[in-house]
Amino acid sequence: MKPLYVRTDDFRLAHRLLSELKQRNLPAKQLSTNDAIEPDAYWFGTPEEVRLLGGQGIAVELDDVADTVSTWLLSRQLTSAPAQLVVGIDPGPRPGCAFFADGVLLGKREVDSIDESLERIVGLVEHTKPAQVLVRIGHGSPVHRDRLVNRVLSLGFHVEIVNEHRTSAGQPRHAHGSAALKIAMMSGTPVHEQRQIRSSTGELRNLQRISRQRSKGQLTISLETAMRVSKGELSMDEALEESGYDAS
Repeated sequence: MKPLYVRTDDFRLAHRLLSELKQRNLPAKQLSTNDAIEPDAYWFGTPEEVRLLGGQGIAVELDDVADTVSTWLLSRQLTSAPAQLVVGIDPGPRPGCAFFADGVLLGKREVDSIDESLERIVGLVEHTKPAQVLVRIGHGSPVHRDRLVNRVLSLGFHVEIVNEHRTSAGQPRHAHGSAALKIAMMSGTPVHEQRQIRSSTGELRNLQRISRQRSKGQLTISLETAMRVSKGELSMDEALEESGYDAS
C-alpha cells in the first residue's frame, strides 16, 4: 500500500482522521501543509487544502470523516482486489455488520433485516471482487443465526460461528455494529452444512404478535405460517398477504 498521510493544518480534523484511520488498521503520518510528500502518496486534508495542493489528496469535511474514508477505501479496492473479505455479523432482527478487506476495516453498521445484511455483503463482493469471502456470525439469537448461516452458505461463502460471549462487553445494549466488529476479528468454528431451523413456541408467538401489530390488529398469522417466517421462507409482509391481509 502507498504511504498514507493526514496533511492538514486543521487540528480537529487531523485528530479525527488519525483516530478513524487507526481504528481501521491504516497507519498514517501527520504532516502540515508545508511538508512535502511523495507525488503518488495518498493524503487527507480539507477541501481547500486538497484544491491548493493537488496530488493524491482526498478532501474531507470534519463531520464526514468515517464516510469519506469508507468511500476512499471502496474506490481503492476497485483497482486492487483484496485476497480476503471478512464479514462479521451480530445476529438478530436488526443485525450488526462489519466489513474487513485484508485486515482493513471498511465500515460497520446496524441494518434493518437479515435480507439487508445479505444485500450489503453481495454488493460489497461485487465492488471489491475478493479472492475469498469469510462470514463470521455470532452464536447468539439461534433462529436468526441459523437463517444467516443457511443463506450465506447458499451464496457459496465460507462461514464460521463465533462465540460472542464477550463481544458486547462495555457496549450499549443496541451497539450491534460494534459487536459485529469484534465478531469479525475472532476466529470461529467452520460450518459446512445447512442447519435445521428450530423455533421455540415463544419465538413463534412473538411473530404472531408482530403480525397483529403490522396488520393494525386485523389479522394474526397461524403458527404454521409463523414457522415459515422464522425459517426465512416468507417475509412478514408475504405472510400477511398470503393470510389475506390487504395493506391498501
